[in-house]
Amino acid sequence: MALQETVRDIDSGFIAKVLKIGMIAVVVIGLCIVYLLMHFKGLGTEQAMDQAQIARSLISGEGFTTRYIRPLAIRQLTDTARKVPSGNFPDFYNAPLYPLAEAAALFPVKKRIAMEPTDTLSMGDRAIAALGIVLLLLGVLVWYFVGTLLFDRTLALIGAGLLLVTDLLWQYALAGLPQLFLIVLFGLVCLCALKALNAEEEENHLTVYAWLGGGAFGLGLMSLTHGVTFFLVPGFLAFCLFAFRSRVVTFLVPFLIYLLTVLPWLLRNYSVCGNPFGLSIYMALAGAGVTEQSVMRGVNTGLTLGGGMASKIRSGLLDQASHLWEYLGLNITVVAFFISLLHPFKNPAAAVWRWVILIMWIGLTLGMALFGVKGAVSGNQLHVIFIPIFILFGTAFILVLWNRLNISLKALRIAFLTAIFLISGIPMILTLLTGQQARIQWPPYVPPFISVLQNWFKPQELLSSDMPWAVAWYANRKCLLIPETVRQFNEISDFGSLGTPIVGLYLTPISAGESFIDLLKGSYKDWGPVIMRTVNINDFLLKSFTPLPINGECILYADTERWARKSSH
Repeated sequence: MALQETVRDIDSGFIAKVLKIGMIAVVVIGLCIVYLLMHFKGLGTEQAMDQAQIARSLISGEGFTTRYIRPLAIRQLTDTARKVPSGNFPDFYNAPLYPLAEAAALFPVKKRIAMEPTDTLSMGDRAIAALGIVLLLLGVLVWYFVGTLLFDRTLALIGAGLLLVTDLLWQYALAGLPQLFLIVLFGLVCLCALKALNAEEEENHLTVYAWLGGGAFGLGLMSLTHGVTFFLVPGFLAFCLFAFRSRVVTFLVPFLIYLLTVLPWLLRNYSVCGNPFGLSIYMALAGAGVTEQSVMRGVNTGLTLGGGMASKIRSGLLDQASHLWEYLGLNITVVAFFISLLHPFKNPAAAVWRWVILIMWIGLTLGMALFGVKGAVSGNQLHVIFIPIFILFGTAFILVLWNRLNISLKALRIAFLTAIFLISGIPMILTLLTGQQARIQWPPYVPPFISVLQNWFKPQELLSSDMPWAVAWYANRKCLLIPETVRQFNEISDFGSLGTPIVGLYLTPISAGESFIDLLKGSYKDWGPVIMRTVNINDFLLKSFTPLPINGECILYADTERWARKSSH
């Protein structure tokens, strides 16, 4: 009898649940190990390295300061009659929350962040990637609970599984970008909103206000993580205004809580640089065809940086539309979300919330058009934060269609779900099958040879580069983004605008990879001879130079032959 009960327990009882959970855990842990050890090539974007070096400043006790200095930041300070610091330079470009989260991840390896000559990858990079994987798993858990509120535990579990087989989310886990942190926060916002709808049905008004206030606080935290997510707020406030009976209060409470959440940071920015939105706002004001680098390298702090705003928004929207499925992880269930808008879901909360999601997505898409999206894995690509909710609604709609076929055979249902997982997981399968393609993010990043700059230049010295974010992170040296013109470069050095002259210029394939025509007429036209290495060295500020790896595609100009002096010691 006991044996029969044990066999039954293994088949469908407690032991069966433990075995299933154990197998899922083994698969998830295996994926974490494979991605972290085999597919991680270091940080690969400007925003990831920029925020990482700010996080290091935080754990070093230097506050929210940066070693990546933009010429526009210097102009912003001088235009508002503020002193340009010669020491720690305040950052007023990034939102604060994700660098704080990264600081927590970097703190345990604080003494091991500096790279050794034999290192291929930075310990700091690995710690930040580990944080990304933790956030991915936390996001899956949060969205599982959202799925249970919208539908049921079975669909929530399927949705969680589909999130785990979406390769794009794993790419973000390794990228060091804040999107997975935003996914967690957005899941909490959805939980609060759905709880508020449930409380509204029970006519518990105080509970409604509390949950809406929680949702607004979550949106405030999202804005403090990535400023472009502000464009979610109008859609959420419209939901607060129209989905509840006491409209005025349900609008004002979350509105005020959102303001109170973001206001301290806006005041801090105003105090530091005279503009509550810092430097990043200038990218939204830039006209069509103006890149972020062009804006940051320039010195124009006027309200209008370029014309053709309508053209910029139109081209931005078209570009997003042409890559939309890629931006949404190539997941087939995501596409079904848009068709599900035509389906009358029985759950009133689900029926309402999908339209709120659509409005917020449209608002955020407009915001991305203003600030620009560079690729599927990039700083301003925020379509990715909608993947979980799109998967839940899309999967629900697909299962509704399946149920209408009235196929009762369990094996066919399992085969159908397996097919959905396999199709949604094709990008992940291809990634795992192809294996590791490279050990570093080259071109243009070569962390071991960037970090060597910290041996050739002292901490108080100033460098300049076309990739100052990487110099600031890997070499831990203050680095100026090369200004728009050589004249501005000389003036910043000669006048000691940053407290010290420029003693090094590190150029990489970022500028050298420009076409010949662009070097003659594009944003680097004033730097053409320096980049092409045809400049008369006697007429240039920095008289010594040496090519650097890989294959001499990088070059370092300096005041003296610091590399020779170091090697002679």
